Amino acid sequence: MEEQNNTQDILNQVHESTPDTLHPLLDYIIKNGKMIAAGVTAIILIAGGVSGFKYMNQQELIKAQSEMGTILIKYSGAKEAEALAAFEKGAPASMKPAVQLALAKAWMDADNYAEAKNVWGSIAKTSPKLAPVAGLGQAKCLMLENKAGEAVTTLQSLKESAGAAYAPTINRLLADAAEKSGNIQLAIQAYQGLLTSAPQEASFFEIKIKELKAKL
Repeated sequence: MEEQNNTQDILNQVHESTPDTLHPLLDYIIKNGKMIAAGVTAIILIAGGVSGFKYMNQQELIKAQSEMGTILIKYSGAKEAEALAAFEKGAPASMKPAVQLALAKAWMDADNYAEAKNVWGSIAKTSPKLAPVAGLGQAKCLMLENKAGEAVTTLQSLKESAGAAYAPTINRLLADAAEKSGNIQLAIQAYQGLLTSAPQEASFFEIKIKELKAKL
């Protein structure tokens, strides 16, 4: 009787420590027939395998984070971008967005805006929640390439899809891009939008609006 109680205690502990997805299997073994040593061993091995798998994943993630940190500290510019691009191929899925963001910035720091735009495009496709950030990154690259007109097109499209939370940031870049591309009326509209979203800088925006209106 004592042995059966000890066995049941072990099973209960294993049941509590295993994921819900394994509970049907455990319940079946517990409820059907006499528990034999082999059955108990099998359950413990299953539980141990799950725990070991989680541990291995955690250790791999820690190792990958360390490798990425080393890259960011050791390199800069093009070398950093190249190292990150190589690292990304084998990086854990959970780290991909962070690696891609770092990679896009590294290519921009290296003045390789074509590569940076490609990475920003990949971010928009693989991480929809980061699509507005990726769109801003692409527009910034276009600005740095002296392609203000293309930046305006990108930002206008982004403004329609990104939502109100991104409006102030988009308007700042759009105002600059529109002015540089010669679209004065659009630049004025962008600055007018900033009057309410960033009232602490209202005086500066009002000056810019006055200057731009004088050019019409």
